Amino acid sequence: MASAKEIKKHLKIALKEIGEIKPFFNKVYKSWIFSHPSYPDVEYAGESKDEVIKNYPLYLKDFIEEMLNNNLAPHIEKAVKGRGGKRAGAGRPKGRRLLKRRIYVPQEIAEDVVEFFHQPNSIKTFRQLIAKSH
Repeated sequence: MASAKEIKKHLKIALKEIGEIKPFFNKVYKSWIFSHPSYPDVEYAGESKDEVIKNYPLYLKDFIEEMLNNNLAPHIEKAVKGRGGKRAGAGRPKGRRLLKRRIYVPQEIAEDVVEFFHQPNSIKTFRQLIAKSH
């Protein structure tokens, strides 16, 4: 269960990401509506702009609470584009990527090189071969 402090922190991040709440008037439903592409499942409609501006953050807060408590259906979770707060340890580890460079060689050599580099300790072995050739 998410704590109130954690929910407040994620709400602050989400509101910063959303920016100013600017509702628009929908003539079909005759009401003011606001939604944001980062949180497509959170939408609020009201009779006035002020009502929407006041109540949208409350609906967003409820959504974030459900998201943090893992109470969302999988299709809703995938639709959410906003980060809602970055999780500690999320993403790729820093400094583990090898720098790469593209070179062009004949096809038969390329196949041998690909096969060679699929072997364990291939980089170390390759460096040893290069050192011996110099």
